[in-house]
Amino acid sequence: MELNKIYNENCLRTIERMEDDFLDLVVTSPPYYNAKKYSQYESVSKYMAEMKNIFYRINKKVKPSRMCVINISPVLVPREKRSMQSYRIPLPFYYVPMMEKIGFEFLEDIIWVKPDGSVPNRNGGFFRNRKPVAYKPNIVTEYILVFKKKADFLIDKVLSNNSLVEDDYERTNVWEIRPETRGLHPAPFPEKLADNIIKYYSYENDIVYDPFGGSGTTAKVAIENNRNYIVSEISQDYCDIIKNRIKED
Repeated sequence: MELNKIYNENCLRTIERMEDDFLDLVVTSPPYYNAKKYSQYESVSKYMAEMKNIFYRINKKVKPSRMCVINISPVLVPREKRSMQSYRIPLPFYYVPMMEKIGFEFLEDIIWVKPDGSVPNRNGGFFRNRKPVAYKPNIVTEYILVFKKKADFLIDKVLSNNSLVEDDYERTNVWEIRPETRGLHPAPFPEKLADNIIKYYSYENDIVYDPFGGSGTTAKVAIENNRNYIVSEISQDYCDIIKNRIKED
């Protein structure tokens, strides 16, 4: 398979052309269930079935004891009318058992914290009335779920002195990072977030794959950190954005 390339296709087509045990790291932010126009599904179960199929196939392509890192968040479903209530779908808590059944081991839950002013205000009504039970906090967090492909050996076997992490690394599982605001994609993946993940979970010259390429943050940051990349993106418009973004940098 050709490296350092954006594949304009469904990720399943890209994955099926890969050899088994080919990838060193997967970094991605899957489409959130019905959160955007490009990610509409009939039901949560159908959404999770599609994600399970994709990550089942990805599992075969990741090298043993290497990582698959997923940025995912609960999704707020707004009420359709005044007589109905809004609710949240806890997607991260669905992903963990799904990934474990596939054959990944759960390693870490990293919390991405955004500034309060950068997220929708859900607290307005409660602020005015302060009625218990009606409390709704502003959602300033997302999850970074780190999974490792199972192996019949300890992780020590894949450790190396190549491309050591510098001193200014994150020392806790709470990362305060501002969201992207450049507007290239409705759900942009912050460069700092991708930079941390790629530095902490891969080595120089490793192969990093993003099955949901979006605006190409994974590819851009992989290049900056001397990693090879493969990106799948089904939208031709976003593929053009990725190519222009990489060219500009």
